[in-house]
Amino acid sequence: MNSKQPLVTVLMAAYNTERYIAQAIQSILDQTYNNFELLIIDDCSLDGTLNEIRKFEDSRIRLLQNHTNQGVVITRNRVLREGKGEFIAIMDSDDIAIPDRLELLLNEFNKRPELALIGGHADVIDPNGVPTGQKFKVETDSNLLRHLLFFGNNFTHSSIMMRTDVFREFNGYRIPIAEDYDLFLRISTKYPVSNLDKCLLLYRDHTSGISKKYALELENQILPIKENILRTIDLPSEIKYQKMITPPFEWPSISVLEYKKFYIQLLSRINPSNESLSLRTYQFIFQKWYEVIMNNGEKRTFFYFFHKPFFGWKYITAKQFRRALKKTVKNLLR
Repeated sequence: MNSKQPLVTVLMAAYNTERYIAQAIQSILDQTYNNFELLIIDDCSLDGTLNEIRKFEDSRIRLLQNHTNQGVVITRNRVLREGKGEFIAIMDSDDIAIPDRLELLLNEFNKRPELALIGGHADVIDPNGVPTGQKFKVETDSNLLRHLLFFGNNFTHSSIMMRTDVFREFNGYRIPIAEDYDLFLRISTKYPVSNLDKCLLLYRDHTSGISKKYALELENQILPIKENILRTIDLPSEIKYQKMITPPFEWPSISVLEYKKFYIQLLSRINPSNESLSLRTYQFIFQKWYEVIMNNGEKRTFFYFFHKPFFGWKYITAKQFRRALKKTVKNLLR
């Protein structure tokens, strides 16, 4: 390694990615910003992954090897003690970073030092590197993002950069499969997070990827994540409350007034300083309330429509107004 202390540790966990890892590594070495270390941790790959890594002769690369296969959580968490940078950038070993990804993220941290975590959009490529036309668009309104995260992940994992001290404060990743969402949600309850309105990554989509192979396991992880975060912010954490913020929603089980009480409490935790929110955030908050009353409001739907703190004339649409009125009349005429 260079004697110069790297500002960024780029973390790449590798397991059986012989076909793709050279492209991933090269995309980091070609970055416009170069004060980084590329920490590659091989999790006992059974193919030629190590041979591909060793073809590179660059002092910024630091290769570590697990003695036994540990899985992605333990492998990535080695950066808790091994990372030298002030920032950690996640890079999956089958994706491709755009050339100025690190520079763009560091510039945003310099402009907004209060942020703990930043990500961005991604364009999707197939196993052969051909663009599919699909894009992963993430929310760039920091205000709204804080609310969205309670309902689901809104980061592209391999695009993010975070402060190393924050990563260590939260003791890194904890659970398999949905480890990124769990970490990002926990961080967002204490620190501001954001996304750049820029594509930072070419995300490789292939059927052997974790997100498809373990889709069912991913679903099984979400409710425990919600239970934990509700406990953390001192809100009711029973299963019915977990499901109130977990799509797809089980509408028959959601009481309108019980949801209202819970959601008001949740909003007070997300925005404890009661700061003014963006218009899109207010619209999102009303939309969640609107979905509940349209499914369970019955004869009182139009009455519930105007309930504070969700309602505001600036936050609603004419279509929502008409549909709520129509729903109420229809139920009254039954």
